[in-house]
Amino acid sequence: MITEARRKWASTIKRLEVLPEDKFIGDDGVVYYKASGSVKSNLRVAVYYLGCLDERGEEYQVPFDRKKFESLLSEPVGKKKLDEAVRIKHECAKMARRNAYEVLTTKSPVRG
Repeated sequence: MITEARRKWASTIKRLEVLPEDKFIGDDGVVYYKASGSVKSNLRVAVYYLGCLDERGEEYQVPFDRKKFESLLSEPVGKKKLDEAVRIKHECAKMARRNAYEVLTTKSPVRG
């Protein structure tokens, strides 16, 4: 069963799928992400964290808007866009951890 939070982010997650053209195989036979694949994977993790916040019913500020999102996914993709995607991922992870910690400490006090 799909939760409301997953439904909310479904189209965004679909756009962030890493496609074969976002990858390449190195001389060592290992599959690597091109910059576009790395941006997508970082944003996908960020959206996962935002979905976690949605499922817990917590309020948050999305660290990107539609314009920034479209810009990050447009070609060419270079170091600046990759760095921005990583920053967004870390910001979302930080929000999810902070909010989870606050929920845990307010609902179940630690006994010593």
